[in-house]
Amino acid sequence: MKKIVYVFAAAALLLMPSCQQFEPEIFEESAAERANSFLADIRETLVAEQYGWTLDYYPKKDFAGTTYALKFTSQQVTAIHESDPSVSETSTYALKYDNASVLSFDTYNSILHKYATPSDREYQAKGGDFEFEIRGFNKETKEIKLVGKRSRNTCTLRPLKKEGKGYLEDVNAFKKAMKYPAGKATIEGVEYEAYLNSGNRSMSIGPKGASSDSTQTVRYVLTGNTIRFMRPFSLGDKEFSEWTYDAANETFSEGGVTFQKFLPPGYITYEQFLGKFTLSYGSGRGKFTVTLVENEKDNSFKMEGFSNFFQPVIGYDGGRGRLTWEKQTIGGSGSLEYILAPWDSDAGYVTWIDGVGVVGAAVDSSVNDFVIEFVDNGVWVNHKANGWLIWSMNGSSSAGAVSSWTMASGSNQLPGDITMTKIVE
Repeated sequence: MKKIVYVFAAAALLLMPSCQQFEPEIFEESAAERANSFLADIRETLVAEQYGWTLDYYPKKDFAGTTYALKFTSQQVTAIHESDPSVSETSTYALKYDNASVLSFDTYNSILHKYATPSDREYQAKGGDFEFEIRGFNKETKEIKLVGKRSRNTCTLRPLKKEGKGYLEDVNAFKKAMKYPAGKATIEGVEYEAYLNSGNRSMSIGPKGASSDSTQTVRYVLTGNTIRFMRPFSLGDKEFSEWTYDAANETFSEGGVTFQKFLPPGYITYEQFLGKFTLSYGSGRGKFTVTLVENEKDNSFKMEGFSNFFQPVIGYDGGRGRLTWEKQTIGGSGSLEYILAPWDSDAGYVTWIDGVGVVGAAVDSSVNDFVIEFVDNGVWVNHKANGWLIWSMNGSSSAGAVSSWTMASGSNQLPGDITMTKIVE
């Protein structure tokens, strides 16, 4: 198999017991011997599991948590991904010590490298990790806690209780069956609201009516009937790590706390957003027709008709039934990267900070006819994004506006305030 330069690894910090000044700890084995012993235990544990392992895997922040099933022999690993449980691929792996204990998938595997193979448009791929620090190994549960060296995200290996293909089929069945945008529960007299974004598998949760500063955002993966969080979080004195779904009552629960499903006011489903809109800009001074088409189901759209040069990607927040529109790369020329840059068209400022943008929620809605109003998403400190500019970057430095590319407005500028009205056909 073809060797590659990327390493998908699990790195372990072999924690040394602290030594007292006058009572030094004496080991019968050297550090190298202890490392080799640890790696041998890991190999034996990986190989011994009858059904293999599930890997809760988290690429960079704007990609959904996802699930692998892995089956190990002494020299090889067979991988399956939830995107298609019918397809598997086998490659070799190695366990070694390189300043930490490392699990290296050292031959190319298109499934294992799904989130870390670069392309012309994604020179850093999708932020997937190939090196992980092992932060915990529970010999009773056999769970292995990993932290990605690049993303710093927590990933977890857990023993499977059934064949990997069947487990991932259960994950996909649950994904289709679960229709739960938001839930609420009272804990210690405080009412909390949880908004689940099924597209990027994140959840925003906090006291009812709280500002974004008082809410937590947690990421999760799906199992056959639960959502399992990347790391535990607390509400009051209650700690949560995995919520179990009750389809009959449309609830999630853990530790005696039950979150009952509800729909936020003005909630618009992913399917309702598909179709044609009249986009109005400049406080109504200009308008043109755009069409939202599926990009990644339940997660994002492409906006056709916005420009002859590119189609912006519009995100979908499934927890609140609204659109998200952020700074994004749209192309380039030579060493220049072209971006759709958030613009404070009232004050005349532009930014290229990741995450800055607008959110679009229904201000007048019905099943087929609604108006979306875009407002600043609160990320840009001291300014409010309300429009867009086609801008260029040379590395991390601004290179100015791009005059050769235009939007349907007829220029490289789209001033605020922006609304979209659904066209009923």
